[in-house]
Formats: sequence, structure tokens, C-alpha cells
Amino acid sequence: MTPNAWAERSLHLLRRSLAIVFVGLVLSSGSRAEEQEKPKVRSIGPDDSTQTSAVVIVPSSMNLAHTAQFLPLDERGSIVGPERAAEQATVVLDRLEAALKAAGSGLDRVVKVNVYAARADVLPTFRTVFKARMTGQARPAVTFVIGVLAHPEALVAIDAIAETPESVRPLAPAPAGQRSGAPLAILPAGARVYVSGQAEPSMDLAEATRGTLKSLGKTLAYLGLDKSHVVQLKAFLEPMSAAAVVEREMTAFFGAGAVPPLVYVEWRSGSTVPIEIELIARAGPRTDLTVVEALTPTGMKASPVFSKVVRVNRGHLVYLSGLYGPPHAKGTEQVEAIFKTLEKLLAETGSDFRHLAKATYYVTDDEASRALNDLRPKYYDAKIPPAASKAIVPGVGADGTTVTLDMIGVTVPIEASPTPPK
Repeated sequence: MTPNAWAERSLHLLRRSLAIVFVGLVLSSGSRAEEQEKPKVRSIGPDDSTQTSAVVIVPSSMNLAHTAQFLPLDERGSIVGPERAAEQATVVLDRLEAALKAAGSGLDRVVKVNVYAARADVLPTFRTVFKARMTGQARPAVTFVIGVLAHPEALVAIDAIAETPESVRPLAPAPAGQRSGAPLAILPAGARVYVSGQAEPSMDLAEATRGTLKSLGKTLAYLGLDKSHVVQLKAFLEPMSAAAVVEREMTAFFGAGAVPPLVYVEWRSGSTVPIEIELIARAGPRTDLTVVEALTPTGMKASPVFSKVVRVNRGHLVYLSGLYGPPHAKGTEQVEAIFKTLEKLLAETGSDFRHLAKATYYVTDDEASRALNDLRPKYYDAKIPPAASKAIVPGVGADGTTVTLDMIGVTVPIEASPTPPK
């Protein structure tokens, strides 16, 4: 080979190598950019000692799996580990993990956990088991409630929300050991609807449940939705021992095999209102530029302290752990402290009191309940308060406190922020 030919060949090989390196760099930088641009769940106030966070912000583009309430039952529906809180905590987390894995998710993608304990002394054990189990990066927001559970020997139950790659998933039948209701449903990216608790009075639980479900059906129709859009229902009922009555009415309303995930909370309401039911529903593609809308279905009267329905069209969802005031303080002082903390946390997330989707207030006495009624108008915009439910329960999960607030907020996109004054 002549020197010139050798030089030309070497130059050709060099150019080819440089081209390959350039393409590799482009692909690599593109991959890194894509990874950097991919929205991620963000935590505020993560606590490695508990594996939880004060706040979790979920990008609006993410699909969210909402689970049923899981009890510590075996495949025959019998209790596992009677009076053994650690064993029961392990079982409910096992059931949660199995349901999430079936939807392509897992404990490492959980953003919110609701814990229901039969007694306050169960919670330290649950927290220990939970911390040991949550070994991934997830630091979910957590809310605790004390009360009788749907099985008389159950000490703890949980439901959760987790990020999932799946946007559509047919409702699965209730797994062995669960009486009714799908184990999980998907709230896809897009518009989302939060319906406040509704209750139709009756001395008969079955009749009250039937009437309330009919009312919720009318609300869905007003929104242009139907039963198939429901992702999760939460029923506040008394007595909890009659949960099977509610389940039968749910099956009659939705149809066998079509009941969405169900969650039960014991409340104290009096014999004429034995049940209240709230729901979450998917509402299709975003069609409105408004971040959140407060809606009042036909025949209902708007309230200045809670919206009958809130539809979230845009913005990231903000899940807050249960908030508490100072222990052993008066109800007014506790509620005031809770709202001050809420105000601060919302500001950190890019949200505010005009962009709240759903509030659940758990109180243990009338004093705390009245304090909420008195103070909510001070903080909420009467034109767009959150959808809400309020339940009197035996306990709220923190010694010396009588009220806790479970809130879902929405971040305000920059283009939707108010124009600052000049």
C-alpha cells in the first residue's frame, strides 16, 4: 500500500470513528436529557426514621393506582395473627404489595398511605413494621385513624395510592379473603374528580346506602360520567359490624365484578345518618384551562366551606400527611395550628388555599368539630373550597389531639398564577 493510500485509509477510519463517537455522544446526551426531563415524584420533609414525608408532590402526567382497604385476612377470609399487631401489619403490607405489583407498581412507588388501627397502641408496632418494609426510595405521606375495623379481630388495615405506568386496567374481582370490591383501580393522567361525602338519611343502613349511591349516580351523570368512571369509594358508617350490608348494596348498584375499590371508616353520626360515601373518579382528557373547578350538581346548594365536587384539570397533586395541632390544647388552638401549618406547606409546594382538591377532617369530639366550622371560612375562598368529608372517630393517631386533617392540594402552574401587582 502506498503512503498516500495508507494516509487516505487512516483518515477514513478516523472520520468513521469520530462519527461513531459523535452519534454516541448525541444519543447519550439525549438519553440524559430525557431522564432529566422525565417528571419525578418529589417529597417535602422526608423522614428516614419513619420512611414517610410531610408532603408528596405527584406530577400531573403520572397515573395513580388507588387500592381497596386491605385487612389482615387469609384466602378463606379468616383473621391472621389474632392480637399480634406485627403479624397483621406484615399481612396487610403483603396484600398491598401484591395488588400494586399486579398493576406494574410496587411499594417503592407509593405516594400516600392511609392507616386504620383498632387501638392507638397498635400504631407503634405498625410504624416499626412499615419502616422495615419500605426499603426503597418512596417516602409516602401517611394519615392515621383509630376505630373499629371491618373485621372484629383486625388490629390494622391500610389503603394506598401509588404511581403506575398503567393508564387503563379492567377492574379485577375481589381477591380471595376480600368480600367485595376490586383490589385496585387506576386514576389516569387527565381530569380528576373528587366528590364530597353524600348521605341520604334513613334508620335502615341498607336503605341509606341505596339512597346515597343513587344520589352519587346523579352527581356522576351531572358531570357527564357514569359508574364505570369511579376509581375508589370511601364509606363512613356505623356500625362497622354491618359492613356486609353496605357491600351487598355496592354489588347491587355497580354489578357483580364491577365494584370499585372500597374503604371503610367507623364514624359516629347518629342512627338517622348511618352512612356517608365519597368517591374519586377519572374524568377523561383535560378540557378546561382552569386548574381546579368547584361544581355544584343540580338540586344541591353550594357551601362556603366545602365544594360538592372539585374537578382537577391541571397541576400536580399534593398529598399531605395528617396534620396535627399541639397536644392537650383546646380544639380551636389545634385547628388554628393545623391551618397555619397547612398554609406554610402549601406555599412550599407552589399551591395555596384556592387550589385544594379534597379535605378529610377526622375529629374525636364536638369541640374540634365546631372549631373546624368556625375557622374554615377564615382560610378558604368561599367560591372554591375543597371537596370534603368530616367524621367523628374514636381517635386520630396522636396522643392528646382531637383532630387531624388529611388534604390533597394542587400546584398552580406558572401561567395560571395571578399576575403580580405593578
